[in-house]
Amino acid sequence: MNQQAERLSYTTDEACAVTGLNRNAFYAAISKNQIRTFKVGRRRMVSARALREFIEAREKESNSGAAA
Repeated sequence: MNQQAERLSYTTDEACAVTGLNRNAFYAAISKNQIRTFKVGRRRMVSARALREFIEAREKESNSGAAA
């Protein structure tokens, strides 16, 4: 019984790896308030929910642009 729990949060480097964004694009999205982050001590973290919402918003933008 080796079940792995779903991650609730990621460091910015882990979030870059998971989303496939490079570091510059990831931080640009943060500065545009497209990705919500929080700090734990000195570490900036991003929730799995925030990443999902970011990806879904990009998909909607892409799909609405294709329909036009």
